[in-house]
Amino acid sequence: MSALLKKIRTPTFIFFSCVLVLSVIVTILSKPYFTERIFYVDNYKYSFYSDQDNVVTYRSKTNDPIQVKLDHEKRTVTIQHQEYFITKINSSPSPNYKVIYPNGHKYEVHDASGILLTSDGHGNYVSEASTFVNNQRMPQDGEEQYSPSTLVTAAYPEYHVTRGAPALLYLALAVLIYGWCSFRYRKFQDILFFLSLRWIWVNDPEPSDFYYFMSKVSGIIVMIGSLWIAVQAF
Repeated sequence: MSALLKKIRTPTFIFFSCVLVLSVIVTILSKPYFTERIFYVDNYKYSFYSDQDNVVTYRSKTNDPIQVKLDHEKRTVTIQHQEYFITKINSSPSPNYKVIYPNGHKYEVHDASGILLTSDGHGNYVSEASTFVNNQRMPQDGEEQYSPSTLVTAAYPEYHVTRGAPALLYLALAVLIYGWCSFRYRKFQDILFFLSLRWIWVNDPEPSDFYYFMSKVSGIIVMIGSLWIAVQAF
């Protein structure tokens, strides 16, 4: 029993136990963030809220909700009590969409390998560059309140996206363990020394005290760097 308690108290056991617990906690807490599909309307983030009687509601924490009525290939997008009508036209190789505004203006949106391009009723492409002031979109003269591609994105879930890069969390975990091993274990430091092939150029191929010291320093730096990598995942 005393031997088991002694083993549990070792830095190695404590480190890997903490890493395991932290990994489980981060996985559970971050799963909704990485799996939730979202889209943006004028820099406001929207996500799925409800689906009732063929009406899907998307909500933003800082703006009015958006409702999308489903009718086969047609969608009716309602924003601030204004209805926008969208019809999907299946064409090869990518679908096109017809968008009709409450004011009667009509546009076509073309899916170019996932990139939505807009043209007017005369077939001329329309730029959708927008001006923002204090994070508020300021429509210019002749510009619609919501761009056609934005409405198509809201209407069809295949254009909704997920956030973050969860693979970076796995990379951060690997880097953290590598840094710990570089800091803690003499055998691991020896392996890195021989893998570096620096011993080929010396008469006495043995790591110096300075090498071991720098291995510990680099291990600490690598572990700190793993935290930076983990943050970049979000």
